This record gives sequence, C-alpha cells and structure tokens, in this order.
Amino acid sequence: MDGSILARPPAHRLGIDLGTTEKKRSNPTALSVLQQVGLSYYARLVLRWKTQDPNVTRAVLRHVITHLPHGLRARRLCVDATNERFFATDLRREFAGTVPVELVIASEKTTYAGEQMTMKQYLGNLLINTIDDGYLALPAEAWLRRDLRQTVRVRGTFEADVDADGAHADATRSLELALHALVTRAGPAEAAAAAVSSLGNPPPRARTIRNPLARQRARRRYTLV
Repeated sequence: MDGSILARPPAHRLGIDLGTTEKKRSNPTALSVLQQVGLSYYARLVLRWKTQDPNVTRAVLRHVITHLPHGLRARRLCVDATNERFFATDLRREFAGTVPVELVIASEKTTYAGEQMTMKQYLGNLLINTIDDGYLALPAEAWLRRDLRQTVRVRGTFEADVDADGAHADATRSLELALHALVTRAGPAEAAAAAVSSLGNPPPRARTIRNPLARQRARRRYTLV
C-alpha cells in the first residue's frame, strides 16, 4: 500500500476509485480525502492499494470515515462506478447511513458553465484547472507525482497509460472525485453564473428593524408630540 498524509487535520470529503483484483497488471484501488480551507484545497490523505477481497476495501473505507480526528465527520463520498457498478452500489447501500454517497459514471453527461460534457471530461478539467491555479496542496511523494503525470489530454478528453504495476492514474481519479465532492456539495455537476460583490460576498442587506416591539419603540421615539 502506498500512502501519503499531510500533518494537518483530515478533510471532510472523499473520493474512491475502485479496483477489485491484485494481479501484476490490474488497477489498484485509490482513496483521497480533501478539505477546503479558505480558497485552497488540501489533500489530507491519499492511499492506493491492491486487493481482490472487497471486504478489505470496505474495512479501509470505514476506518477512514469513522476515525477522522478532532471530532470531524466525513460529509460526502464520491465513488467511481464506471467499471465496478455493482460493488459501488453495494458501498452506497452500506455507507448511506454514515455519509452521503454519490456514484459517478465517467461516460454520463453533465453540464458545467453552460457546456455539455462527459463526467470524465468535467472531472479531468476540474482537477487540472485547480492544480494550475495553485489551489490544491498535494503530498510531495514520487509515486503520486508519477500517478498524476500518467494522465494526458486526448481530443478533448483524458486518457492514462498503464504502468508496469498496473497503476492507471487511480490516485488521480480519486482526487478528482474528492474534489467533485467538495465543489458540488450535492446534486449533479451543473453551474451557472451568479452576481457577487468584489470580495466574493453577497451584497449587504439594508438595515431594518426585525423586532416588532423595537419597531413600535422606534416610532414613538421619532414621533413629535
């Protein structure tokens, strides 16, 4: 098992890319835990392992979800259900009472910023743009850098080579899913423009008196007698 963790409290939202075999060239399972702090996202935990026993994956996932320190709770889990739909559905059923679970299928269509695309395109662009903008802090591990560099852009979508150990940018996929869990909160990946102030805050409300008794006192105060 490869693992990396930053020395900060762990995140609230998770993404998992499923693999269910442990042969030399088979894809591993990868799990990422992200937390948003201000405008930045921190990869608190990135794991990658191989197993043909689904119970191992269940145990790892349950341990991470239920052992966040400082009383923190996992707020959302996104599971890649593209190739392991039955297992992903089973995980959603098992963890539904613990954390909201969303199944993500790479080939399904979504709408982002008014443009229709596949979830694979959306997730790839989301991660690359967040990294390029300097908003994602990642562990400085060689295996994770290699995993990220496996992904290449091909004709508007993203592909990944398989290395000698079977890795297929699996940690990258889990980071994409965890980031999706952070930025969408709930529902499909759909966004539209919204007016905000220059600091990204809603415009201030006009001052009004909400207490009816205070309103009566104000009228008495400013009425000439």
